Amino acid sequence: MSLGNLRPEGNPRPDGNPRPENSQSHPGEPGVGLDLAPPFVAADEPTRWLFSLNRFGIRPGLVRIQGLLAGLGHPELKLRTLVTAGTNGKGSTTRILAHLLMEAGFKVVTFTSPHLLKVHERISINDQPIDEADFARRVAAIKPLTEKNEASWFETLTALAVQVAADNKADFFVCETGLGGRLDATNAIPAEAILLTTVGLDHEEILGNTREQIAAEKLGLLKDKTPLFCGVDDELRFQVFQVAVTKGSSVYFLDELARWSPQPASGLSETWDLALRKHYFENLPDPGAASMRRNIALALLTLTELATLCDERLLPEDVSAALGNLFLPGRYQHLLQGPDFIFDTAHNEQALSGVLDHFRRAECGGRRIVFFGSMHNKELEELSSEAVQGFDLFLGAPVSIPRSRTPDEMSALLEAWGLVSSNLADGWDGTSPGLVAPDLASALLWLAENLKSNDRVLVTGSCFMVAEVLHKLGFTDLEMTREKTQAGPVLARLIQSA
Repeated sequence: MSLGNLRPEGNPRPDGNPRPENSQSHPGEPGVGLDLAPPFVAADEPTRWLFSLNRFGIRPGLVRIQGLLAGLGHPELKLRTLVTAGTNGKGSTTRILAHLLMEAGFKVVTFTSPHLLKVHERISINDQPIDEADFARRVAAIKPLTEKNEASWFETLTALAVQVAADNKADFFVCETGLGGRLDATNAIPAEAILLTTVGLDHEEILGNTREQIAAEKLGLLKDKTPLFCGVDDELRFQVFQVAVTKGSSVYFLDELARWSPQPASGLSETWDLALRKHYFENLPDPGAASMRRNIALALLTLTELATLCDERLLPEDVSAALGNLFLPGRYQHLLQGPDFIFDTAHNEQALSGVLDHFRRAECGGRRIVFFGSMHNKELEELSSEAVQGFDLFLGAPVSIPRSRTPDEMSALLEAWGLVSSNLADGWDGTSPGLVAPDLASALLWLAENLKSNDRVLVTGSCFMVAEVLHKLGFTDLEMTREKTQAGPVLARLIQSA
């Protein structure tokens, strides 16, 4: 989602070059504020102050984050850093990289965004969130420096993550960009490698109106002679290659250097194989959605090539076993079973098309229901009619934050997709493809009362939708979501508390 310091302004440039920096501010992260409902709340006074910074929004430039890092004694210079950018897949790819390095015996600090249930989740040490009390202490300590530099909330978080990595003597600091790349706070950190997952249309008001403009912003991360590992499609490869040549950087294109088993039509597969130019990985555990295979392949390509460049071992001896205990919250995460609840934070056209396709193809003994909520600034009307077909119901509901689509806006969106919808209060006849609830709580209660044990529910449309549904189901901490659990008791508690 959003955060770092961005907004190149000026007229869009058709050549795909980045636009000049300016001081314009854009709205901050939707799920961070002082007067929001749980789980979008601060746990303590220091974190409440940190959340208050979000009101200043997203601003361009690296001056503030550079001031923060200088005030901390330049901890970024002590780190080996890998930075992942991309419209979709950057968070999961970052987690995969960190997990593989950790399984290889390295100490890894990871910085991802946004969070789902608690803000301290964003910074983890060897796959465990930083201690909540330590996080609050660090926030209180950095407050004078933040105020001195007039830094944003995401710049402050980035500096804190770097400080945690340096203080814990991490072997690697693995992070994702907040938004874009060229003017993102993470671009103030020297990187050993840059990964670019995908480029699609998202955050156009900040990054540009074409994929070429958005790619230029993300490629702004690339520094002289820094290797780039890239998963973009054919249309953008020439642009990527041009930038890499200009920077004197080697570029490794995923689709040129990797081949892997196709996903079966059913969407179900126990294992898959991956071939890189120097390595062959057999019997890798199926990660769920097809996009996750690409993300794993990109991470493995990066670490195998870096190992050659650095002449060191960066992968665990048994990659398949290491990937078997990979924790990717909110990435096609199958958390409840009987009925099944799957959570995916897809929030733009590119990501939604992929996750809906996978959900449609996966075997299901009962009804397929998409439980959907999104932000009103996400332009999803152009999602193809094919993408939303093949489901028994699209249940739309507003998330409890101001930037969410309202029930009326949700109805209009379903209509744009060709899905006739009715209001939840009027009931569902079992044939109408769309249903819109006045609020998320009533929609979730309706599901709890009407689902059958062989139904499957996909919760998607926004990380904030996933976060609120998790919270209302009783998951108050991300660690509670590491293992699947039976849906019956969870839904029964929901009904009893209504």
